[in-house]
Amino acid sequence: RCEDMVDVRRLKMLQMVQLFKCEEDAAQAVEWLSELLDALLKTHIRLGDDAQETKVLLEKHRKFVDVAQSTYDYGRQLLQATVVLCQSLRCTSRSSGETLPRLNRVWKQFTVASEERVHRLEMAIAFHSNAEKILQDCPEEPEAINDEEQFDEIEAVGKSLLDRLTVPVVYPDGTEQYFGSPSDMASTAEHIRDRMKLVSLKRQQLRHPEMMTAES
Repeated sequence: RCEDMVDVRRLKMLQMVQLFKCEEDAAQAVEWLSELLDALLKTHIRLGDDAQETKVLLEKHRKFVDVAQSTYDYGRQLLQATVVLCQSLRCTSRSSGETLPRLNRVWKQFTVASEERVHRLEMAIAFHSNAEKILQDCPEEPEAINDEEQFDEIEAVGKSLLDRLTVPVVYPDGTEQYFGSPSDMASTAEHIRDRMKLVSLKRQQLRHPEMMTAES
């Protein structure tokens, strides 16, 4: 009987060690997810110089989100394990009651920021793709670039994208966070404005072909 009691005691001790380990690892998962959110907001800022580069950035972002999703799932699994261990040990977890809300809060913040990043990249792809079509010389298809609606659309998307850069990410709890620093935003906006100026110049040249003749 004493041996049985020792075995039970040993099992409980092993479960306690496992419980503490799960709690520590779950807290670490929250820290990792917080670091990923911080990296997203501070370093994932560029929108690409052209459509191809922007598509590459979008693909990299999706892989980045997969890493964050795995981190979140890992944290959830650890917290579920602590619940099972606590039930077996008939005890209360030291930290899982605090860790789960933290994990969910950071994940919601990451999700909101990620969706905003995707939206900006998709807008940038549309802007660059349409601008590149307009700016490419197509003498065999002049009607393809002599469409006022196309120019209007590029201008509208460009302005919307510029406006989007000035809008903060608003989290579910009402707090706000901007992507990058003001200088980062200014640099990104300047490139978009430069591209819009080229499109505007192209529009003027198509409206007044004599301008191109005079320049040449």
